[in-house]
Amino acid sequence: MTSEIKTLGSSLGLILGANIAERRKKLNWTQAELAERIGVDTETVSRFERGSNLPSLHRLEKLAEALKIPLYKLVAASSPRHDDQSFILEEWMSELTPKDREFAMNTLKQLCAHLAGAAKSSPA
Repeated sequence: MTSEIKTLGSSLGLILGANIAERRKKLNWTQAELAERIGVDTETVSRFERGSNLPSLHRLEKLAEALKIPLYKLVAASSPRHDDQSFILEEWMSELTPKDREFAMNTLKQLCAHLAGAAKSSPA
């Protein structure tokens, strides 16, 4: 059981670290700038980004606030689960105008129909 918890923590640390680093870079911030915004030293941010240390829940909230993203995005990873994928699509669609949303839905519908047809016709 302990090794399972360590593996989970390690995986979460890597996902979290990659998401922190990606967002920080998108904002064109250095590790030092992020560290200052959340009240830690630069080495702590480096450890978070490498996944070697997991921040506390309080620090996670500060990170999300500083990085200007919802908390769930810090721990989100690509997921094969339909519910997770639907949530991501819903988020993307919410940023579009009604006309663009309709276009995106029609395009996605055609793409899915094409891929479903290709999957049925290809030999296993």
